[in-house]
Amino acid sequence: MKQLIIILLALIAMIPETQAQQQWTNTDPYYARRVTLFEMLPVGKKDIVFMGNSLTDGCEFHELLGNPHIKNRGIVGDIVQGLIERADPVIKGQPHKIFIMCGVNDISHDVSGDSIARAMERLVVMIKKGSPRTKVYVQSMLPFNNKVREWKLLKDREHVVVEGNAALEQMARRQGVTFINLYPLFVDEEGLLKKEFTNDGLHLMGPAYAVWRDAVAPYVK
Repeated sequence: MKQLIIILLALIAMIPETQAQQQWTNTDPYYARRVTLFEMLPVGKKDIVFMGNSLTDGCEFHELLGNPHIKNRGIVGDIVQGLIERADPVIKGQPHKIFIMCGVNDISHDVSGDSIARAMERLVVMIKKGSPRTKVYVQSMLPFNNKVREWKLLKDREHVVVEGNAALEQMARRQGVTFINLYPLFVDEEGLLKKEFTNDGLHLMGPAYAVWRDAVAPYVK
């Protein structure tokens, strides 16, 4: 029996990693510019860092929340593994708080909700180990709306957002960090991103960011 278990473990180790687990390189010039800039910009112990993809990148959180200590570290097109690979400059600064939102681009790469949560857990563990006093807030993924504009790589993938959010909430509870469920604030009765919140079915308009601001404001303070 022991020999069988050893063989099974060896076979599991040979299974290729998922997209969320592999080292990932984004070849978009904008992505590279942002990464190199973030490597230079300082993060301090009083800072509150927002990490994420285009949804985070597109917001001026420091102005909306009236807090000069807020630092935006969002980049268009990022996935959870991308956050992991560029987290070191943030962690080394030992920030007061880190807010994380990511996953919709992972879904477009055909990654499951469970895999997104597992990748996010690696990031959370990395932060907790490197900066134990940092308070970590995992934000849910937001819905999208393919009726406003068709995102072919997200076609019929709405359910993955729901599944991923459930897995993220369980992960946050397991790791002892705060889960902020933004999804109900942005979804309509069809399970889609509210039309008034977007002009392309995925990215957010100003009023949507105001809703996001109001939801996270108590945690920021």
